[in-house]
Amino acid sequence: MLIDGHGRTVDYLRISVTQRCNFRCKYCMPKTPFSWEPRENLLSFEELFLFVKVCLDEGVKKIRITGGEPLLRKDLDKFIAMINEHSPDVDLAITTNGFMLKHYAKALKNAGLKRINMSLDSLKTEKAKFLAQKSVLHEVLAGLDAALEAGLKVKLNTVALKGINDDELIYLLEFAREKDCQIRFIEFMENTHAGDLTGLKSNEILDILRRKFIFTALPKLQSSPASLYALADGY
Repeated sequence: MLIDGHGRTVDYLRISVTQRCNFRCKYCMPKTPFSWEPRENLLSFEELFLFVKVCLDEGVKKIRITGGEPLLRKDLDKFIAMINEHSPDVDLAITTNGFMLKHYAKALKNAGLKRINMSLDSLKTEKAKFLAQKSVLHEVLAGLDAALEAGLKVKLNTVALKGINDDELIYLLEFAREKDCQIRFIEFMENTHAGDLTGLKSNEILDILRRKFIFTALPKLQSSPASLYALADGY
C-alpha cells in the first residue's frame, strides 16, 4: 500500500507519455513552441511499465494516461495492453483531444482501455477552430463516435469561457445526454498563455444550465474536487 506524507492512501496514478500536442488551444499553449524533449530521451513503455507494475502491486486501482496528446505516442495500445494483462481490473483511462481517436479507438478498447476523457469546447466549427487554432471539430466528433462504437465509456470535458462558448453550455449538455456521455464543465484557470480569455465560475455555469434544466447535487467523492449533479430525468 502506498501512503503519502499526509497519511492518505495513494490508489490513483497519472502517467504523461508525451509533452507533444497537435492542438494549440488558446487557454493552454504558448504562442512560441516549447522545447520538446527529444524522443530518444523518453522512457520506453517497457521502462514505464516497470514503475507502473510496482504501483499496481502496491494498491493502485486507477490509472489515467495523459500528455500532451497521448495518441501522438506510437504504440500506446501496446502499453495499455501491458497494464491490462498485469491488472485486468484496474480502472484504465486516457485523456485526449479526440482528433486522432477514430483511428485508434477499437485498438485501445481491445487492449483493455476502459474509459476516455475527451475535450469538447464547442459544437460550432469556427469556434472550435478559434480555440484549437486549427480546424478540428469534424475529426473530434468522428473520434467520439468511434469511441462509443468501440464500447468505451466517454466523459466530455468543456472549459467554460465568457463570450466564447457560454452560449453553448446548454447545447453541449443536451449533446452529451444524447450520446449517453457524462459532461464535465471545467473552470478556466488563468495562466500566462491564455491572453485575455475569461472563464466562468461554477455558480455562473450552474445559473446558465438552470435556464433549461432542473438538477440536484450528488454526494461529493472524497477523492475528487469535482461537484457532481444529476438531472431530473436521471441523467
